[in-house]
Amino acid sequence: MKAAVLYEPNTPFKIEDVAMQGPRAGEVQVRIGAAGVCHSDYHVVTGDLPAPLPAILGHEGAGVVEAVG
Repeated sequence: MKAAVLYEPNTPFKIEDVAMQGPRAGEVQVRIGAAGVCHSDYHVVTGDLPAPLPAILGHEGAGVVEAVG
């Protein structure tokens, strides 16, 4: 799947292919139709909120459940 990956604060995201594992017990796999970058994610992008990088931001998503673990 494609994802927007942040490697360093204040740099453009890089669109890359990333590998996904199937869902484990208690998890679901969702085909994301849209994802927003919230205020907390924005602070990671600007470097105001330290976070481990690289990272795929945008945890406010909407989509369709494709698999259940």
